Amino acid sequence: MARSVSVILAVSLLFVGIRPGMAAAESWVTTSKAPCKGLTVGWTPTLAALRQVVGPRWQPAPGPVKDHGILLLFATSCPGSEIGKTASGAFTLGAVIVPVETPVDIHSIHQSNAHGWAVVPDVLGTTAGPVMQLFKRQGFASTDAKVTLSVHSTAKGEQARMRFVTPHGQMWIRALVSGPAKRFDHVSALAGTGQAVFSVFTGPESASRQAQGTVEVSARGDTWVSRLHLDSRPKIVTLDRDFVWAFNFSKQPY
Repeated sequence: MARSVSVILAVSLLFVGIRPGMAAAESWVTTSKAPCKGLTVGWTPTLAALRQVVGPRWQPAPGPVKDHGILLLFATSCPGSEIGKTASGAFTLGAVIVPVETPVDIHSIHQSNAHGWAVVPDVLGTTAGPVMQLFKRQGFASTDAKVTLSVHSTAKGEQARMRFVTPHGQMWIRALVSGPAKRFDHVSALAGTGQAVFSVFTGPESASRQAQGTVEVSARGDTWVSRLHLDSRPKIVTLDRDFVWAFNFSKQPY
């Protein structure tokens, strides 16, 4: 089970190729001189429920529980990044991520492993910020939200808190993460859910990752927790430090 979760969480690729006909890519890059931190918590909803989340073009990947997949709620806080050659300034961003089955040659994007794709059905953050504008420009669904993430060390482990506040609801996540930190190095591919535009971002990411701990979630109003009737104690938690990436965004009509 641990191996299965690790593989799916990594959302890793060995090779990605994008055909020349796709729209020119936009880059989004962070560096080790100003690394980010990230917290991910995850549930195992039924595959039927996840099909409603990812849309008809995608099939959710099976998780460690029979007939169930994985849904991840992620937040990252960064001192800065570059979009193209323009500095973004500091930002905190959230995302809902669902690992999916390998697509069959969608827009000539190929990969060589079996667990390389995830869909991002929602990106959460300040809509006016340059990072959220990048996602909107590239065709990803987005929600205007105040996202906060804090991490501090205690005698029992790393205490992490993240909060999502939208016009319609709020989510609070409290995690205590322990265990050894291990190096995480992968190339990732994540796609949007748009029915008219094929949106994807790909590239390497790395971090020092801890993947043991406990989590509690509370919510009020209309949230992903209420929509999918998610348990207040997620099954998955990972904490990333020294988190950096170099993504390229591409899109084109279906």
